Amino acid sequence: MKNKKAYIERAFGSEPVWNGDTENLDVDVLRAINWYVGGDKKNYKKWTIEWMKSKDSPWTKDQIDLVRRCPLSDFKHFGHYCRMLSRGFPATESINKVVNTELNSLIDKGKNKKDSRKENSISPHERMREQVSEFAGELMEICDKGMESIKEKKTYHKTFKFDDWLQQRDVGYKQSEMLGELFSPALAELDELLNGKDKQLVEGYSFLKKPQQKQLHKFMMSLVTSCFKRSASNKPVRRKRRISPRKIVSKVQYLQIHKEYGLKSVDPIDLIDSKKVVVYNTRYNILGVYYAKEHETMTVKGTTIQNFCPQKSECRTIKNPTKIIKTIKNESSLDKIWNAQHSMIKSPNGRLNEHTVILKVFK
Repeated sequence: MKNKKAYIERAFGSEPVWNGDTENLDVDVLRAINWYVGGDKKNYKKWTIEWMKSKDSPWTKDQIDLVRRCPLSDFKHFGHYCRMLSRGFPATESINKVVNTELNSLIDKGKNKKDSRKENSISPHERMREQVSEFAGELMEICDKGMESIKEKKTYHKTFKFDDWLQQRDVGYKQSEMLGELFSPALAELDELLNGKDKQLVEGYSFLKKPQQKQLHKFMMSLVTSCFKRSASNKPVRRKRRISPRKIVSKVQYLQIHKEYGLKSVDPIDLIDSKKVVVYNTRYNILGVYYAKEHETMTVKGTTIQNFCPQKSECRTIKNPTKIIKTIKNESSLDKIWNAQHSMIKSPNGRLNEHTVILKVFK
């Protein structure tokens, strides 16, 4: 039927509300029940929770949470009673009995669901240990087959590929590492055996001839090596989020223009990936030249130059800067001016400030 609600309202009227008449209470309750039974039951759970949360309800928050775990189908026998109670109908003995019985049953059901979830939920670490335990059990069987193959002079130990086995089972990088560590002591024992210094080991493996012992060592070496190799190759690489160059230099302090000396700073963004940087402090008349460390380039952090070589980088006071500084056009003119000075050469600290003009940047 296209409009079931409209049909119900035509047949039974609008949703019932108790008018407070106790003389015809049984009739009013029966009429209300018939109204709800003929309607849609999809709201029964919602109505039940709403009533349980009302101030007239005796149910606690924990009990409500347990009932909420139950499916819609569990409310089809009594959800309309809760709706009637919410709309003013008195809690008769028969209604109370049905509602209390059904809700107590649902609370028990919700507890069982909660307990089963706790039992079934295990931590990722525990799940990983279980996986490693299962893989280790299979590998131990393979090792036993390898041992038998060596003793009986068959080919299993020569043809079996641990790399393929790990690949087929999609063993994760962490599980592979744990498996490698688990079987490493067995390989170390075989190392000691081949050295021949431990009499107990020699006696314990006396059922194998020397060539067979070497074959067993090779077989176990293949197992451990494959595990660590897979761990190394499958380990995820955390890539650093690339920061935009403009954001890197956003906090750099520098003097954009010095009118008296006719100087203008280059864009500080050019400092990134630079090999050589020339700066001039207008307050103290200090010229600084920064060189990048070998096989590296410079950048900035905050307002400080990073990755410069403290041994090669230099700074010194400049005399007569009004005429001299603006003549620095390239590396050749820089060297000429630098060598003409007689002031003491010092090591710069890399810090830039509001008095620093970034004269030149070389890539």
